[in-house]
Order: sequence, then C-alpha cells, then structure tokens
Amino acid sequence: MINITARGFELKQGARDGIEKELKRIERMLPENAGFDVTLKKEKDGYKCDITVKHFGSYIRGEGKADKIEPAIDETVDDLKRKLRKLKTYFVDKKRKSGVDELAEAMDDLSEEVSMDNFDEAYYSSVDIRRTKTVNLNMMTDDEAAVQMEMLGHSFFVYLGIDGETKIIYKRKKGYGVLICE
Repeated sequence: MINITARGFELKQGARDGIEKELKRIERMLPENAGFDVTLKKEKDGYKCDITVKHFGSYIRGEGKADKIEPAIDETVDDLKRKLRKLKTYFVDKKRKSGVDELAEAMDDLSEEVSMDNFDEAYYSSVDIRRTKTVNLNMMTDDEAAVQMEMLGHSFFVYLGIDGETKIIYKRKKGYGVLICE
C-alpha cells in the first residue's frame, strides 16, 4: 500500500505515477505486506521528500531534498535503497557470526506509535512543546536497537532491554552510548 501526501502544493498525476513506479522497484526488496508513506513538502528552497517503509512495526525511512520534485524523489529512493542494502548486509553478517536468525524475527516485533495530542498550553507554559509521541517499548538487544535507530535515521532510540530495563541508545562521535533508566 502506498500513501502519498503533498503539503504546500498540488501533486500532478505524472509525479504520482513516477513515485509509484520507483516504489514498485523497492517493493521487490521487501516482504509482501510492506507499506509506504510518502510525504512531499514544498519549502522555500525547493522540495523535501520523506518515504517511510512500514512492515509489522519496523520502520525504515529515507529522505531527500532538491530544487525540483523529481530529483528529491530520486534522492530519497536512493537513500532508502542504501539503507535496505545496509540492513541486509547487517542481517547476513549477524547470522554468519551468531548462527541464529533471531534478529530478523525480532525486527518484525519492533513498533512505534505516534499520536498527536492537544494539550493545555497553560500547563506547559515554561516549555514550548509542539509534538507529543507515544512509543510502545519492545524488548530487544542493544544491537537490534542500534539497527532500528539507524533505519529510522534518528540520533537516539528508546527500547526495553532483554533484562527488562528501559534503555535509550544514542549516537556518539565514535560508536554508541546507552542510558539505562531507573
């Protein structure tokens, strides 16, 4: 399933068909039930494209910017392909090292729910909170959390460790760091 949203401009049918054609090529690299959310946004200096692949709670996100819509889409698709190749290589290397296919199965269980809540401005008067997200914490190893963080393109990721502790993994200049919540 492909959901396409255009913000700040009217998306023509030709561009919509081009997006669907590009995503059909990527679809061959993914499981059967994968869905796509495509967001195109008109900005001052051009266009921004964001494609999120969803499969049973796992997310992979690619993004790109360009002065015209077609190059922005192409850049985003290339970013998504690069991340999918990286993920495949990671799974192959991990399987070769450990001899277990648990990581691939665990990726099916990862999830993140996003909800937009309207909240009382007076209550949050000291901090300007613009968005609230609700995250379902799933149990995973530190390695699995690092992969999920990379596939989302974020600098940190919150998860439930194998030992039952809530953890936050984050990027450092060299490697990663883990915060353990008490």
